[in-house]
Amino acid sequence: MLSDMSDEFLNVATKEINEDLAELKKILAICENDGNVIFNADKLQKHTHKIKGLAPMMGKTHLGEISGALDSLLKTSLDGGDVEGIFDLLSEILPFMASLMIEGTCELSLIKEKISKIENMSN
Repeated sequence: MLSDMSDEFLNVATKEINEDLAELKKILAICENDGNVIFNADKLQKHTHKIKGLAPMMGKTHLGEISGALDSLLKTSLDGGDVEGIFDLLSEILPFMASLMIEGTCELSLIKEKISKIENMSN
């Protein structure tokens, strides 16, 4: 019974995260620059926040870390903080996040590099 619930949770969580990643991609597709991203930051942040919470519960800790860093960056932009280069950053990181859902693993140094990029932008 527990295994069935665990499998069901993983299936539902995987579906939800993939939907959130698809929504992030759709929102980014209508953006052309940092200003457009900042204009849509509330919509983007809603999805990064959900992934940040859900990914670690299904064993995707690195995806959760990256989503958490993006979530913080988007909150910074919502609070009026300077986020120059956020469009390019999201364009680079979203495909990487999607690959973490498929492959599940990658070099830890690559993940740390992506998170550092995000954190450096918010400082």
